[in-house]
Parts: sequence; structure tokens; C-alpha cells
Amino acid sequence: MKKSVLLLTLLLIFCCANAQFYYNDVVDLKAANAMYANLVKNNVQEITAASAESDNTPTTGFTYSKTLKNNGAIAETHTGLETGGVSSDYDTYTNGLIAKSQDVADSVSTTVEYMYDNEGKILTVKTRTDDTTMDTHSTELHQWFYTGSIPDSMLRIKNGGDTTSVHFKKDGNQNIVEELWLKRGHMIEHYFYYYNDKNQLTDIVRFNARAKQMLPDYMFEYNDNGTLSQLTQIPQGSSDYVIWQYEYDSRGLKTKDVLLDKHKGLLGTVSYTYR
Repeated sequence: MKKSVLLLTLLLIFCCANAQFYYNDVVDLKAANAMYANLVKNNVQEITAASAESDNTPTTGFTYSKTLKNNGAIAETHTGLETGGVSSDYDTYTNGLIAKSQDVADSVSTTVEYMYDNEGKILTVKTRTDDTTMDTHSTELHQWFYTGSIPDSMLRIKNGGDTTSVHFKKDGNQNIVEELWLKRGHMIEHYFYYYNDKNQLTDIVRFNARAKQMLPDYMFEYNDNGTLSQLTQIPQGSSDYVIWQYEYDSRGLKTKDVLLDKHKGLLGTVSYTYR
């Protein structure tokens, strides 16, 4: 049976989401907390989604529901994919910020704990992954260090001992423009961040081994409200890429994800309903 292009792309993006630390731990986390705050502001109690393929037929096996409980302090999400099984995510919020997230899929459980300072800046991100089938366990700790409100460095510590030191360079507008990973004195990864005249992140770039040149991993575009309207992802080692376009209603709640290939051909859509 032919696999859904949309679901395969969803799985690809989920698997490749653990890359740039500044983007994931700071930029994307801030955006996720803002999205949650907007749900609470609009008294949203439940979100459901429907997925369609390029020919507008429903995506086989796809289900999605998010329920906010205890006045929004807990968010419970269940996602079903064609590959089988259901992924369940349980998020806990404190003072409007995500404090803990537990994702359970088949025999693998991943728990992430977040700690912030009094100004809401992320201080630590602790991740523990347990695979009961393989009887394996792993941990990863991110410790963030700042000058004022801008991060200077971060330590990534895997399994209590394997440490990578991450350093950040800033421009005159105090935007992070470079992210350098150092291990045992050697640079192992180097990302560049680019911004528009509104100081909005537009590109995350690094050396692409297959193309043998500097290419973006991500490109971002925004609507007039400053909300992300398009995300382009180019997987490392590949000349292919996908484009996500996002639509919103008057409340700023996302109503549709539109997935395109690099030729702007439609691959599929995900539509959201709020209650």
C-alpha cells in the first residue's frame, strides 16, 4: 500500500526537529507558549484536526485531538498515524509556561521538564527517554546562561557526562546570529541565523554536505500581524524540501496547515476545529 506523503512528511519533520538549540529551546518554545496563551485567552477547551491528501481525500489513519483541562493547566493530545498506534502527549503549565511534557508512543516514553527564571527565560531543559522494549534509558540536560535577556552559552549534557558546549554570537540588535557547538575543543557544528528589518528570524543556515555549500535548514515568512505564515524545511544531506503554509482566523488561532513540495505542488492539508 502506498504510504501517505503527508504523513511521511509529518514523521520526517518530527524526527528532524532536534537540531538548532537556540531555535528549539528559545525561539520555538517562546512561540509554543504564546500559542498556548492564545488558546487560554479564547477559552478553547478542545481542538480536533482532519487531514487530507493532495486529491482532497481523507488521510488514512490520521486522528488528532487536544483537550485543555483544569482551566488550561493541563493539555492532553492524542495523535494517530497511518503507521499504526497512537502517540499521546501530556503537557503541564505553570504561570502560563509549559513546565512538563510527557510523550508516550508504543514502548517509548519521553519526558521533558522546563525551568525558567522570574522573567520567563528558559534556564534548563531536562529530557529523559525510556524504551521498555529495548530496556534502554537516556537523559539530556540543557543548561542556559545569559547576559541580561540574551543567551551567551548553553551546555548540553547527555547521560550525565557527554558534554557539548554551545556558544552564541549576537549582532548590534542583540539578535543571535551564530550558534557554535564545541566538543573537546573542536567545533562540530556551526549555524547562522538571519533576520529581516523587523528583527524576525528569516533563515537558519549551515553547510550542506551533499550540496557542498551553505544552505538554509529553515526559512520563515510572516503575515502582517507578525505571525509565522510559511516555514520551509530543507533536510540536511538532501536537495529536496517541503513548504508549510499556515492560515489563521481573526482570533489568531491556526485553522489550516498546507503542505507543498519544492515545486509548490500540493501534498496535503491539516484543518483545525476549535471548541
